[in-house]
Amino acid sequence: MDLSRLFIHNLKKWRKLAGLSQKKLAEKCGTGYSYMRQIESGVGHPSFALLTKIAEALEIEPYKLFYNEATAKRSIPVESENIDSIKTDFLKNVAHEFDAVIEKFKSGSP
Repeated sequence: MDLSRLFIHNLKKWRKLAGLSQKKLAEKCGTGYSYMRQIESGVGHPSFALLTKIAEALEIEPYKLFYNEATAKRSIPVESENIDSIKTDFLKNVAHEFDAVIEKFKSGSP
């Protein structure tokens, strides 16, 4: 699953778990309903600032919008002192992937 589809899947999942409609989530994030609809359909691409607002509105940490449960290695024990380091590394990787997606859209590539 590519990063965009993973994000859309997770956004819908967390929004529904929070019991929010697209319209209500958009209101909580201070953006328009039509833009939220575009984001969930893969047409719109949120800024990092909006990603933060979405996570806050859903009451989750931002990395959960990009977390792939299907490929997560659950068999490796994680010590609690390593969690922050793992999150930081993960977010750096997500930011790199997100930047690549944005550059594709800026250049007009599919």
